[in-house]
Amino acid sequence: MSVARDYKLYYVQVPQEFARTLGSFQLNPAIPLPIEGRNTGVPDLAELSWEQIIAAMLKIMAWERSHADFDYYREFILAVRPEIFQELSSTGIVKAQAKDFRLAEEVFLALEGLDPSNPRTQLNLALLYDEQAEVLSQRHLNDEAEECLLQAQKRFSEAMGATPPLPDAFFYAGFFHLKQKNLDRARGLFDAFFELSRDEDKVKAAKKALAEFDRREGFDRLFKEAYDFILLGQEEKGIERIQEFLAQDQGVWNAWFLLGWARRRLGQWQDALTAFAEALTRGGDEIDLLNEMAICQMELGQLKESRRLLEKALRRDSENTKILCNLGVLAFRAGDHEQARGFFDTVLEFDPEDPVAERWLKDLQNAESGDE
Repeated sequence: MSVARDYKLYYVQVPQEFARTLGSFQLNPAIPLPIEGRNTGVPDLAELSWEQIIAAMLKIMAWERSHADFDYYREFILAVRPEIFQELSSTGIVKAQAKDFRLAEEVFLALEGLDPSNPRTQLNLALLYDEQAEVLSQRHLNDEAEECLLQAQKRFSEAMGATPPLPDAFFYAGFFHLKQKNLDRARGLFDAFFELSRDEDKVKAAKKALAEFDRREGFDRLFKEAYDFILLGQEEKGIERIQEFLAQDQGVWNAWFLLGWARRRLGQWQDALTAFAEALTRGGDEIDLLNEMAICQMELGQLKESRRLLEKALRRDSENTKILCNLGVLAFRAGDHEQARGFFDTVLEFDPEDPVAERWLKDLQNAESGDE
């Protein structure tokens, strides 16, 4: 969100002979006309166009609301360009869609200066700040994103306070609060929109969004309950919850991973392997899933297949201590103690306090002592 001026205005005195009437507006030569600064300095008055003057005045509308001649310039613009409101609104929307947020903001603020009571301008500013907040959040600029969200909320409130009411303000504000997961507020705003609007398409869109939010909230609850049960050692209950989730949406790889995790903890190796493989096809983290699948195959006695998966994972991440450790376990179970020790020692080089590698080295030493 822009907060500072990044332009420079010059002022040109109008000769007395320029005094004229533009409709109901009387041009006052005593009030200088602004133009935006250029590298070539201040141009001659004869070289100026009305468009250049109006462009400078629009900057005053946007950024200098306390300007001594603000009201005069506003009347000037509306007299010279009576259709400017519609023209600028379209320009601002196009710039916002192109994510040229700085220019779009200036356009909408200029419109606000021209007509502070217009709720459509407040709504356009709210939508602009909301979209800008999303882009900033994606760039991890969280403080700036939060500031834009506060501005968006403020503008939505102003747009909804118009008389007569503007139905679209309630429609878009409902989506704004739904995105913030403020369901009660969103429901209230959509209910107000349903009473105000006869736009069937938008009514359907709002009802669909509410239903989808309820569905996802239910999914989130089931997912969290499943995770909590598994973490507490109640794998069977966790499996029940995650299967409820998968009955409604099988496309979430994390759910298949959770199912595989529970099955593995119960020693259900083949079922766990199947779930992990499904998670992999659904776009899950390849290295972690290859590791989990390799563990299952190791327990099923499929040592060759287990090694193939672990080596594939290691090619993706050569310093992954979990993969290296499991290759050591695999070598140990295959009876290759020397190779197993090499893997465990490598793990401890990366992490001298790795408890799993330390424990397997002790098991390896005990096994070798027993052989003697």
